[in-house]
Amino acid sequence: MQEDGVDRGAATQVERALWLYSALVAAATATAWIVYWTNDKRWYYRPLFALVDQFHDLTNYTGKIAHLRDGAAALARGLPVFNYPAPAAYVYKFLLHFHEHAVTVYLVLLGAFTVGLAGVAWRTSGAGRRGRLGAAAAIATTAVLGFPLWFTEDRGNIEGVVWALSAAGLCLLLRSRYWSAAALIGAAAAVKPFPALLFLLLLGRRRVWETGLGLLMGGVLLVSALWGLGPNPWQAYLDLKPGVTRYMETQGMNLGAAEEARFEHSLLDGMKSAALARRVGGFDSQKAAEMTEFYLAQPQRWAAMTTLMEIYLPMAAIGLGLLIALFYRMPILNQATAAGVAITLFPLVSAEYTLLHLYVPFGAFVVFAAREVGAGKAEFPGGAMIALAAIYALLFSPLTFLQIYAGDAKLLLLLALLFVARRWPMRSAYFGDQPGSRIGMDPDAP
Repeated sequence: MQEDGVDRGAATQVERALWLYSALVAAATATAWIVYWTNDKRWYYRPLFALVDQFHDLTNYTGKIAHLRDGAAALARGLPVFNYPAPAAYVYKFLLHFHEHAVTVYLVLLGAFTVGLAGVAWRTSGAGRRGRLGAAAAIATTAVLGFPLWFTEDRGNIEGVVWALSAAGLCLLLRSRYWSAAALIGAAAAVKPFPALLFLLLLGRRRVWETGLGLLMGGVLLVSALWGLGPNPWQAYLDLKPGVTRYMETQGMNLGAAEEARFEHSLLDGMKSAALARRVGGFDSQKAAEMTEFYLAQPQRWAAMTTLMEIYLPMAAIGLGLLIALFYRMPILNQATAAGVAITLFPLVSAEYTLLHLYVPFGAFVVFAAREVGAGKAEFPGGAMIALAAIYALLFSPLTFLQIYAGDAKLLLLLALLFVARRWPMRSAYFGDQPGSRIGMDPDAP
């Protein structure tokens, strides 16, 4: 039924899907906290880490960053392990420069960016207009209750900084501002490498020069940071290398602590969990947690972990190649969704904060649904819309009532998100998909 140029049937479907999203996030969040508080506040139900661990991903490096003038060797000495690329040291240096106010500055900056990003989604989706209250609810719910953001703030992890850079870059890329997008993505990848997968979106639209600029930006920041650490880039690299090696041995080639495992959802994390379930004879949360702590207490790692690590690297390479082949000719929104999933799926260990990289693809989906599908300007099946809303809702909620298998649930949800994104194209004129053009390709490209 058409009314004032708007397809009321499609608008109703959009509203239902987005209200379902908000309701699921609120319900799952409430459930997680109720289960925790009604079970004597047991750690394996706790949606966040203990208060004693709050902001530790930031504050743990206070001592090391205070001696940054001593060079990369100062970062390599002792605990905690510094396993980041060199530019990350200067992100920490900036934040910790504020001393006892470092956490406040971090939270204010992250909060301000989140509000800004929500404002962009609000404006472009027309949230709040007649027939678009679902979009307003979805945006507000994500900004206020989105668990990846809560987790990032609770840990004080610089993934928040990386996400802010890459998210801004992806927003610009979706609006065909390729040079600025490439520069921001390059800056993000210099701090943590996996946002570099967003360069595939530029290459898919034949933006080779822009991709080159982004890679150059990342390279210049990396070399400059290594030079700044001194005494020269090569020696600084050698001084930082032991930290990465130790991280690989303690995280990549070993189980994570039982509490941390609840928030880890990479492909390798899932493989480890499957091996552990096989070892305990089923999916018994208590036995799995006990066995995890048992193996971590042993002087030598569980041999199965070494095997998994050896097969994971070629598996990840094959998986990434398959992802590129499957999404190469898809519309840009489908490609952006796949890239966001890849960023959080392929690292050796993916904690909850990596799910921040799905905020922009979800926001773009809300804009597409409210601005185009609901207005009758684009087509998208109602069932697929409901599926996307439900998957995103569960990804952005604490599922800690599943105990140690919460991370595995999110791994399955990420794979489901890939399936839906591959099955149903989201062709959007607003994001540059023109009728009759090659799917997923820039119509202005040669």
